[in-house]
Amino acid sequence: MVVAGGTGVLVELNRGLDVPALLDLSRVAELRESTTVDDGAAVRLGATTTYTDVLEHHAAALPGLAAAARTVASRQVRNRATLAGALVLGDPSGDALAALGAADATVEVAGPHGIRHVVASAFVTGPGACDLGPDELVTALIVPVADGPTAYAKAGARNAMARAVCAVAIELHPVARTATVCVVGAAPTAIRPGTAEALVADAWDELDDRVLRRFGALVAEAVDPLPDARGSSGYRRHAAGVLATRALDRAWDAL
Repeated sequence: MVVAGGTGVLVELNRGLDVPALLDLSRVAELRESTTVDDGAAVRLGATTTYTDVLEHHAAALPGLAAAARTVASRQVRNRATLAGALVLGDPSGDALAALGAADATVEVAGPHGIRHVVASAFVTGPGACDLGPDELVTALIVPVADGPTAYAKAGARNAMARAVCAVAIELHPVARTATVCVVGAAPTAIRPGTAEALVADAWDELDDRVLRRFGALVAEAVDPLPDARGSSGYRRHAAGVLATRALDRAWDAL
């Protein structure tokens, strides 16, 4: 098994997972490098980039991703855990997944047949599953630099050290007069609510309380939550709508 930070694998090992060998990639320098690409329009984060790396080196360019990173576990975990690792573990409620989806990021995957790119919001294909072949490796995340206000809203069992029951990330794009939105924890995969995004574009000049409420309702309609011990389907759907309304209101106020 290939590991980077190892925080997710350690949990499974403690649960009795039988792994004959672990291959640690954390010292592969090429997988830790981060550079600007597309003439500065995006940041290429190496696959072993940690949440702390994002907070210390990329918060200005990627504020949405940094906001999500601040909510992840403890400082010790953020120092070790990698964004790519969180995606490969296939957690459909991942904080990084939400922020990367709203940023229209892509996942760079390398294998024996070359390099391919997967839209980040579609990379997790279900709980514990992702779009990665047995002979492939995530090598980087390509994240567009924010061109407008961002917001991240999360509901969990407590304010810290808890996975998201539901979370919503949003980025506004003032020049294009559009919004990109990603919801996690409210379906077996991340959700990009297209009808809600279209509403923001259509109502750009008249965003008021009525539009905010309609936006939240459209997000709630778009999700397909599964119940578990942390929240019922109804609660998750309700939370998605409330968090979406709050996130859009917060981002709009920052314009």
